[in-house]
Amino acid sequence: MPKEIVTLQLGHTANWVGTHFWNIQESYFHTHPEDEPEIQHDVLFRAGSNIHGEETYTPRLVLFDLKGTLKKVSPLYEPSNESASYTAHTWGGKVERYAEEPYPKNQFLHHLDEPPPEPTMPLTYADELERKVSVWSDFNKLYYHPKSIVEIPHYLHEDDRNPFSTFTQGLDVFSQPDVKEDVLDERLRFFVEECDSLQGFNLVADAVDGFSGIAASLLEYLRDEFPKKAAITFGIHKPLALEYTQKSRTICSINSALLLEAACRTSSLYIPLFPPTRNDRDPNGWSKYLSTDFASIYHWSAYLSTAIETTLLPVRVKANPIHMLDLADVVSGGSARTLAALASSLPFPMPKHAPFTTVMSPQNSRIRWMRDLTQQLPYDSIGDHFGHIAVLRGVAEIAKFQNHEHQQFPTTKSQVQEALDKLFNSPSTVGGRSIVLDQAMPVAETFPQFFTEHVDNNGVVDDLAKRSSGVVTRVATMTHLQISPQLKKLIIDAAQTLTRISTPITVLYEKGEHGISGEDWRAMREALEELAENYEE
Repeated sequence: MPKEIVTLQLGHTANWVGTHFWNIQESYFHTHPEDEPEIQHDVLFRAGSNIHGEETYTPRLVLFDLKGTLKKVSPLYEPSNESASYTAHTWGGKVERYAEEPYPKNQFLHHLDEPPPEPTMPLTYADELERKVSVWSDFNKLYYHPKSIVEIPHYLHEDDRNPFSTFTQGLDVFSQPDVKEDVLDERLRFFVEECDSLQGFNLVADAVDGFSGIAASLLEYLRDEFPKKAAITFGIHKPLALEYTQKSRTICSINSALLLEAACRTSSLYIPLFPPTRNDRDPNGWSKYLSTDFASIYHWSAYLSTAIETTLLPVRVKANPIHMLDLADVVSGGSARTLAALASSLPFPMPKHAPFTTVMSPQNSRIRWMRDLTQQLPYDSIGDHFGHIAVLRGVAEIAKFQNHEHQQFPTTKSQVQEALDKLFNSPSTVGGRSIVLDQAMPVAETFPQFFTEHVDNNGVVDDLAKRSSGVVTRVATMTHLQISPQLKKLIIDAAQTLTRISTPITVLYEKGEHGISGEDWRAMREALEELAENYEE
């Protein structure tokens, strides 16, 4: 019996990441149906039925956003327009109808409403979406249960006159009795109570706006209400655009620091994630086989989603899954430390003309084809970890498409496992695990085709040839989740952020029921400084 997870997505940026994540999950249902799947989808999905009695399979999910982001809503549980019209005609009095102009659908949304005949070639809507996508619902592929979607009251998306911008605004919103009753009693409780063996919660939260406060409030609630369940939290940090003022950048940094302090107290693991930017690209390292400059949220949210998707595979595999609490225990080295760093490789470089050992050989204890998304480093480090877990997927599947006369990659899972264990084995590491899956990550039809022409249709890297046509249909990926002494700097930086706050900024945080006083600022700085001491070698 699978041990279920309830997912919580908090904020517009988190929902971009989450939409890519769920579209990847949906792609599994159409990939190699004849093969025995390695992933247990019931961990994240629930079976049910809609108003017509038809069977459904939807994410066990509660997502939060502001009004103005749900341009296209799934019709799975909604009455048809004809039903609404019939209701109007049964009323004998005067009827006045007010309706917004329907949201113009892009090519992908038309495809969902009227699927074409079975394609002979792999489909992609990446080019169309790059031009026309404006909100995450523009490329959402799944149907959601009606209890999944929460629109935060009193605030609108991209409303400059009344922005939802501070941590304390999130605390105030979540403390409203009607919001708490709707979210906790009507929605979250619904998904929790239908679980037979709930193992915990996965949170993907905006870390730099008002949703950081909602995330902190929810984590407090989960810790008090479900003390024996895990909560793994990913804090999504959107890039600070050039047009942002210094004041806006400061507010974002304060929100991030406040969430870090709260999430490290209340999460089993807290993993801040920072997307790469144009200036972070390394043409000879981690971004060698990516053709994007990460200027588009459509691109960088996809990049972050693959890191989250891959690192959570150990709790979703069919064979010997790891419980979320056990995963956190492995990464922390059995300690009370909860702040973790996540490094990722997309795609995992499977060169056609080089042996596997060259890929799995670090340089000066650094893996340059991985990027640390937490510490914002153009490499991943080996050694000096309190604990870690590495996941490598897709080597066996993609190796099938190599020229067997020049087979360079291991052909069995045990061989890949041995190489992965060797890569991260360090005398200074307290403990760790490595997980290998044969199945590659399917590249969903809504996923960006931002791979260079040296990645062929089946995810094999060939520096001596170029992909002539078609789309990349699958890729190997790798992640490394770890806790190390180097994370102390992240905590110290957060504490310093709360030290250098000007009066005009503090005024913003004094407002509302949960306003922060001077004494509160000092207490949170001291809490962060004390937390940093736990990461000393």
